[in-house]
Amino acid sequence: MSYPNNPGQPGNPDDPTQRVGGSGQPPYGQPYGQTPYGAGPGDPYEPTQIAPGAGASGYGPTDPNQQGYGQPGYGQPTHGQQGYGQQGYGQQGYGQQGYGQQGYGQQGYGQQGYGQQGYGQPGYGAQGGYPPPPGPPKNRRKMFIWLTAVAALVVVLLVITLIAVSTRDKGPGGSPEAAVQTYLDGLAGADSKKALSVIRTPASTKLLTDDVLKQQQGIAKITDINVRKPENNLGEYATVKATYKFGSRNADVDFTLRKSEGDWAIDNGAIPMNVDNVNIPQPTLFGIDIADDSKVYVFPGPQVWASKNPNIKVVDKQANDFPLGPGSSAYPSLETGLSDKGLTAVTDAMNAYFDNCAGSTQARASTDRPGCGQWISDSVVPGSVRWTKPTDLSKIDYRLKYDEPNLVTVFGTVEWSATFVPKYGTDNTDTDSQFLSGGIDLSVPTPVYTPAS
Repeated sequence: MSYPNNPGQPGNPDDPTQRVGGSGQPPYGQPYGQTPYGAGPGDPYEPTQIAPGAGASGYGPTDPNQQGYGQPGYGQPTHGQQGYGQQGYGQQGYGQQGYGQQGYGQQGYGQQGYGQQGYGQPGYGAQGGYPPPPGPPKNRRKMFIWLTAVAALVVVLLVITLIAVSTRDKGPGGSPEAAVQTYLDGLAGADSKKALSVIRTPASTKLLTDDVLKQQQGIAKITDINVRKPENNLGEYATVKATYKFGSRNADVDFTLRKSEGDWAIDNGAIPMNVDNVNIPQPTLFGIDIADDSKVYVFPGPQVWASKNPNIKVVDKQANDFPLGPGSSAYPSLETGLSDKGLTAVTDAMNAYFDNCAGSTQARASTDRPGCGQWISDSVVPGSVRWTKPTDLSKIDYRLKYDEPNLVTVFGTVEWSATFVPKYGTDNTDTDSQFLSGGIDLSVPTPVYTPAS
C-alpha cells in the first residue's frame, strides 16, 4: 500500500523521488519545516542529506527542539508531527541508531516499516558525522605480535636459566657440601666415576676403580654419612666437615675444596703414596702390579697389599689404621712372610735336601753327597753308614731376606741318626746335630735349598 501524495505516509518504494532521505518526503514529516533536522535516514550518496535527523543517532545540529545524541528513530514523533517514516529494513544504511552502533550497508528501498529497526553491522552515523576511528595499521599489529613472541621467548629462556642455575647448585660440584656428599656417596657405592667427578684429577687413576672400591668397602663399609654446611667459604675456597662410620671407626674429616670454572672440587680426594721403597717381590696393591711405579694414588680406606709370587704373603702392620678421608697420610708399614703355599714350597725344598743327604754311605756325607753337612766319627768301615733323615724340623727358622724378598734364609738345627760297621769295638750307632745355614730361592719353579758356602 502507498500514499504518494500524503507527505505523512510512506512513499512509493519504486519511485526514485520517494527514497528515504532523497528528493521525496522524509519518513517522519517535516518538523518545523526543517528538512535537514528531523529527516529520517538519508541517502548516503545525496549531498543534501548531510546530517542525521532527530530520529537517527549521530551528532546533528543542536537545535533545542531537536532530539539529542543517538536517540533511536523508530518512527517516533518529532516535535509536532508524528511520522511513520520509512525505515531501511534489510541491509543497513547510514543514519541508523547510535553512534558506533549500526554499520555501513546498503539501504533497502520501498520496504514499509512502521518504526521497525534495521539490523546490520555497527556503523558511525550518516555522512557528515564523525568518521569511524581508524583501525590499527597492519604493520603495527604485526610488530605487536612479533614483540609479544620475543617477550615470551625471553621469559622462557630466563626460566630455563634459573632452573639450570638452581639445578647446578644441587649437582655434583654445584656447592661445597654437594661435592662432599657426592664424593662420599661414590666411595660408599663403589662408584669411582662419581667420586672422581668432584676431586682434582690426579696424575694416575690406576688404582681409582670400581673394583678397588668394592675391595675396600668389603673390608670396611662407609655408613651414617652426615655432611654439614661450609664452616668457611672464602670465595674460591671452602671447608666442609663430614662425619661418618668407616667400618668400626668413627670418621670426622674436614674437607678442603677449591672452586674452578663454577664447580667445587675436593683437594687430595685421591691420596698420593710413595711406593718406590716397598720391599716386596713383585708387589701388588689391590691385585694390581705396581712394581714399576714410584707413586700411586688411592681412595681413603683399607689397603690390600700382596705379591705376584704366590709363595710370599705381605703383612701390613698398620692395616687397621687406614686413611679415613682426603688429606690423610698413607705410609704403609709392610713386611713379607711365607704364604701357606710358600711354606709348603720351603718344606718340600728341605725334604728334598734331606732325602738326598740321607743317601750318603759315608761317615762324612759330603764325601759322596756334595752340600750335605752331617757326619760322624771316621772309625767306621767306609760305605757302611746308613743315614736316617731328620723328622723334627721345628727348630728351623725361615725368613725372607730383606734386600732379596724372593730369597728365604734358613737357620736352625736338625738331628741325624746313623748306623754303621765300626772299625773298632761293637758300638754301631751314632747321631749328629747338623747346623743349617743356607737359602731357598722362591723365584724358580721348583725351589731348592742351597747351603751357604
